[in-house]
Amino acid sequence: MIVISDSTPLIHFGTIKRLDLLRSMYGQISITGAVHREVVTEGIALGKMDAFLIEKEIGDWIEVVNPKGYAGEICSQYRIHIGEAESILLARELDADLLLINERDGRQAAKNIGIKVKGTIGVISDCVGEHLLTIGEAAPILYVFRDNPSEFWIDPKIIDMAVRRIRDLSKGHDEGD
Repeated sequence: MIVISDSTPLIHFGTIKRLDLLRSMYGQISITGAVHREVVTEGIALGKMDAFLIEKEIGDWIEVVNPKGYAGEICSQYRIHIGEAESILLARELDADLLLINERDGRQAAKNIGIKVKGTIGVISDCVGEHLLTIGEAAPILYVFRDNPSEFWIDPKIIDMAVRRIRDLSKGHDEGD
């Protein structure tokens, strides 16, 4: 499975010290040079712990791959940042199975190009579905995101909906087992 990640999903999982979930779900993830600069280089300069954790994984299961094409066109057309545009371009060039991206405009741009997207909340939900997390483990993670919207940039209403959906999913599995 070819998975590309934009900045925010990596930052989120690094901040909660659960990069292991990304590794367990996807095995290997590729990021672009722009994403590496934003997440690791700038993060380390700011003293962000997630940046140090992510840096340790570079060259192991997180690889830096630059797209061959020019991402500026995607930036202008969809009015998104270079990291998002490079991630979308790389996903298209590699015919990736999945692009991990949270930003609404970036997600829409990727969908318009025909790229399957998933955000942080979707990954958490999938981790429950794959039994990497129980609902008892997933809900507190989601509540950390909900209770710190200025740090995680996710609408608290979306998180509350996700918790309800995961609980419903969990009940369905219990009944079917």
